[in-house]
Amino acid sequence: MIGVGREWVKFDEIGTSSERPPMDTNPFRWKPMKTNSPPIRVLVVDDSAFIRNTLSTMLMKFPDVQVVGTAKNGMEAIEQVKRSQPDVMTLDVDMPGMNGLAVLDYVMAHCPLPVIMISALTNEGAGVTLQALERGAVDFIPKDVGQKHFDIDWIEGQLHDKVREAYQAQLGVHQARHTGVNNISSVSVSHPQKKGETRAAIRRPDISWEGVNRAATQQTHDMFPLVVIGSSTGGPNLLKQLVRDLPVPFPASLIIIQHMPKFFTKVFSENLNAVAPFPIREARNGDRLEPGVGLVAPGDQHLFIDRQANGRAAIKISTESVHLPYRPSVDCAMASAAEHFGSSVIGVVVSGMGNDGVVGCQKIKEHGGTVLVQNEATALLYGMPRAVVEAGWADAVVSDVQLVECMVQAVEAILEERALAIPVGLRPSKVRNGSG
Repeated sequence: MIGVGREWVKFDEIGTSSERPPMDTNPFRWKPMKTNSPPIRVLVVDDSAFIRNTLSTMLMKFPDVQVVGTAKNGMEAIEQVKRSQPDVMTLDVDMPGMNGLAVLDYVMAHCPLPVIMISALTNEGAGVTLQALERGAVDFIPKDVGQKHFDIDWIEGQLHDKVREAYQAQLGVHQARHTGVNNISSVSVSHPQKKGETRAAIRRPDISWEGVNRAATQQTHDMFPLVVIGSSTGGPNLLKQLVRDLPVPFPASLIIIQHMPKFFTKVFSENLNAVAPFPIREARNGDRLEPGVGLVAPGDQHLFIDRQANGRAAIKISTESVHLPYRPSVDCAMASAAEHFGSSVIGVVVSGMGNDGVVGCQKIKEHGGTVLVQNEATALLYGMPRAVVEAGWADAVVSDVQLVECMVQAVEAILEERALAIPVGLRPSKVRNGSG
């Protein structure tokens, strides 16, 4: 197996706009090297000797990984980081004395590196882990403390993938985001507003929707657009930023598919609801889709859209196996959305490894919908966005701070199109006849 190593490279210019400002901060990223290179150096930190040994043994099975040390508490972890200079660290959340969050804060402030949190699969563990992501951790692996036996096979598969993903992560972009530094785009975003407060006018990116194919417009009982966002590693912090900056009223329904296990999505949806200007909650079976309401797919289950007897769109939650590597699946939700909402669907794919979302975006485009993708310069991991772009399904590839404005613009384009199809006397007054 060819090892994945680290090399520093300048960012390539992303996008086609001649107005894109040069990147003068965080100008480097990590990427997989194409030739043989040294293995990924990993430090394992956990207060349990059993878990330290288990994780170390798992990692040593892979030729592209080298375990350079272990630590049983926070102080040892900091000393090992200084001495061993690892590329990636796995860090237990719950340790006596200096806990995982304290270690993370120190590392991110003094010697930043990609950190994967090892956390309990509980509501409490989910809350602390999401705090860790906000404070700089790249990803996490849950461990089910309720089981008598450590699920070695499941953890082993997750561990190697996440170590590789963390190693390839754009740490510079991640540091800028979690410390509040975000000057990679000239597009201005309004300040957060309280629930029910109307947002002032904003400057939008110069994106034209004239080329978006809506020839396959499908009439539905639901006369509002539907936005479906697909996200994985690097997504939680970005999604918090996105929903915070959405306008009120938001005339579209919002569905979020974030790769997370059970327990975590409930806490995650509560965190989003705390900053969003409209209600967001974890989706339940039978929930009706409504404009100005956000639903988060529950962990370890697939989310589909179904029709009730009265023709209204509703959520269907299923644990059925559809032979996909992720549950919840972005592909499942987007394909289902396209089937029921046709050209009124806006698919958004942001940071994550792999290609979940490619099939869903294809279905959206086949039904005349719109696809937005986060660009490489601002995505922690460009795997999922890259897959959509390379497949040819993206209508616009934009920065994180431009995503909100593009979403709003796309929603307004759909609503205006629908209004122009209504007889003149019945149109809303704010839509002018013949305006585009």
